[in-house]
Amino acid sequence: MATNPRRPSLRRLLLTWLLPAMLTLVAAGALTAYGIALRSATWAYDRALLDTALALSGQIRVVSGHPVLNLPAQAQEILLTDRYDNVFYEVIGPQGESVGGHRGLPRPPRLLPEEGRLYYDGWFQGKEVRVAALFVLHEGIPMLVLAAETQTKRDNLVREILTSMLLPELLLVAATLGLGWLGIRHGLKPVEDLREQLSQRSPKDLSPVSSDRVPEEIAPLVEELNHLLGRLEGSLSAQRNFVSDAAHQLRTPLAALQAQAELALRALDKGTASNQSALRPELERILTATRRLTHLARQLLALARAEPRSGDTTKAVDLMMVVHQCAEIWHPLALEKGIDLGFDLAPAPMLGHPLLLEELLSNLIDNAIHYTPAPGSITVRTFCRDGAAVLQVDDSGPGIPEEHREKVFERFHRVNGEHNPEGCGLGLAIVREIAKQHGADVWLDEAPVLGGTRLEVSFPPVGQV
Repeated sequence: MATNPRRPSLRRLLLTWLLPAMLTLVAAGALTAYGIALRSATWAYDRALLDTALALSGQIRVVSGHPVLNLPAQAQEILLTDRYDNVFYEVIGPQGESVGGHRGLPRPPRLLPEEGRLYYDGWFQGKEVRVAALFVLHEGIPMLVLAAETQTKRDNLVREILTSMLLPELLLVAATLGLGWLGIRHGLKPVEDLREQLSQRSPKDLSPVSSDRVPEEIAPLVEELNHLLGRLEGSLSAQRNFVSDAAHQLRTPLAALQAQAELALRALDKGTASNQSALRPELERILTATRRLTHLARQLLALARAEPRSGDTTKAVDLMMVVHQCAEIWHPLALEKGIDLGFDLAPAPMLGHPLLLEELLSNLIDNAIHYTPAPGSITVRTFCRDGAAVLQVDDSGPGIPEEHREKVFERFHRVNGEHNPEGCGLGLAIVREIAKQHGADVWLDEAPVLGGTRLEVSFPPVGQV
């Protein structure tokens, strides 16, 4: 069974970014302080070791041209006494010979200048030692004095520094994270309040969400949410109006259909020849009402298909080919009514929904056929204007008064509807809805040649879709 992926937490995300940065800064600060403290302590210990070497140099004598280390036993005991470390020393003559002390101490890694001194690490008797080397000159004889000690107290110092610095730093990190967690919770409280506010709303409440106490970072989100609620309210309002209008439009033909059916039944029940002859016009009226209802239902379905949906994709089509496909459908109806349906087609490439474009064209031709008296003419054109595909439908009908040209695109609005009882006032509303989905412009004008109405749909150029 598939499991839902774990949702990311804003708190965890903030802490995930905060913790490594904080630990990096703390570690860098601790290492810097540790290095400074260790360098200072090492310098102090090295200085003490050098003092030992200086004290030893004061005990060197030259006898018969040879250096001699004159170190009393008491002085040697004081020199070698240390609570933590073993102390070693050695005096080396001009030929590299050992004059006194502990033979074999590590030699300096490089030669020392006169009165020079050097500190370095080495190994002696299997132990790591720190050595202070001092170059001295007694009565013209160069000598090297070495003072060394093991590094126990230095290692203890390192541990003490680390313990005294890292423990407070870790406590500081823990305290900072705790305060950071509380701060994040407090900072996200407006989001929680917003969630609570939305959860308590009625599904019918589409009023804007209050942004008075919303933080600056969340305000754009709330604004977009309010825009969405506004669009949803407009869509639902349009839907309610549509349902109301549709119910009103359906009520009249249904009532007429019911009355005519009842009259036909009563005439059939009486069974007389005269009543039976009167039955035919009633049945014809029922047929007319049924056709109108069928047409209305078809138009309502077409309008529902024309409503915008998320996820719809467009593809490259040629408006000329769309007209070719629809011509075979509408030519017989035009001939039956005595209408000359002509075409003047040129390639008109565009991006669109082929089925919706067929619906748009079918409504334009159907509208022109219904409102053009016989004998009449209708011309359908396709062409490109400044890179934009254009569709024109001209007819020789009575035309549409200028004051009605905007209203005819409203749902269920009809001009002179009594002359066309089968019309339902949805055809041009469907045309505008489909055109809107394609970013196209629709307008009405007088047909220059045929004298009736010209309805033009201009689609955007392909590069602008």
